Amino acid sequence: PRHGGALTGAAHFSVSRTGSLLYVPADSERRTLVWVDRQGHEEPLPAEPRGYRYPQISPDGTRVAVEITDQDDDIWIWEFARAIPTRLTFTPDAELSPRWSPDGRQVVFESTRANASNMYRQAADGTGMVEHLETGSGRDFPEAFTPDGKTLVFRRLDLRGQYDLRVLSMEGDHASTPLISTPFNEQNADLSMDGRWIVYQSDQSGQDEVYVRPFPRVDDGRWQISVGGGSRPVWARSGREIFYLAPSGAMMTVAVLSQAGFSNGSPTKLFDGAPYASTLTVGRHFDVAPDGKRFLMIKQSAGASDTNRLILVENWFEELKRRVPTRH
Repeated sequence: PRHGGALTGAAHFSVSRTGSLLYVPADSERRTLVWVDRQGHEEPLPAEPRGYRYPQISPDGTRVAVEITDQDDDIWIWEFARAIPTRLTFTPDAELSPRWSPDGRQVVFESTRANASNMYRQAADGTGMVEHLETGSGRDFPEAFTPDGKTLVFRRLDLRGQYDLRVLSMEGDHASTPLISTPFNEQNADLSMDGRWIVYQSDQSGQDEVYVRPFPRVDDGRWQISVGGGSRPVWARSGREIFYLAPSGAMMTVAVLSQAGFSNGSPTKLFDGAPYASTLTVGRHFDVAPDGKRFLMIKQSAGASDTNRLILVENWFEELKRRVPTRH
């Protein structure tokens, strides 16, 4: 099994019963942000290589909120026009998975502060107090706002290790209720721009596939739109496309033919996803520009280790005994 993880700032490693150590090297955290158009052509952002994860572009397309893991696991905001990064959170705890409010004035994120793993809301300009939105028994990650900003869809990792989708009121006492809860994993949800449809991934078939349901009446229908596996869907702001990742990491698009009674076309590949850090964890590591013409991707930095590179150290226990004297 894997021990540790970037969610906590710890290392990825595992030790076998025979004393072998397997780990991911630390320099795998050096990545860059790049624009990729629909044909796969890249345009790098003038941002230094860092541990970027979970980018989300602001509603007006002028900024991106992104987690950076190479220091204190904080949320930063990058302005495209001025090429200036601004740190939004400052705690030693992990803050991740940022999501913009529809008006672009606030950012909601998950944080491990206060010895828990809950969601918080903060003004995007850094002013004012940070609001603790809820206290759950599991680990909660924001996914998507309804167009009016009054409801947030989020995924909860419960104590059984299962993901379910829930909704949180952004008003009053922030009541939380189940949305899609089954014995399987439902996660990585997004809403259509009119708020009438939800797209998400589920492993109900034995592998992750992408599905669409009516929102909020999710039991009124279900359509599988991926073929041969799919994850991390995003609904285009035009409403006419849904993007998702194939198991290979390739960027796929599915035409939305009708939203009156939902219907869709066949999946089409846009570009290969192998160069991009699209499968670092269960969350989504890319976003789509408002015009749908290019994608903000995370790419392994030149000179850094490949994210899939593993180091095997045999007889690690014996080496540890040799290097660390035993205390008596």
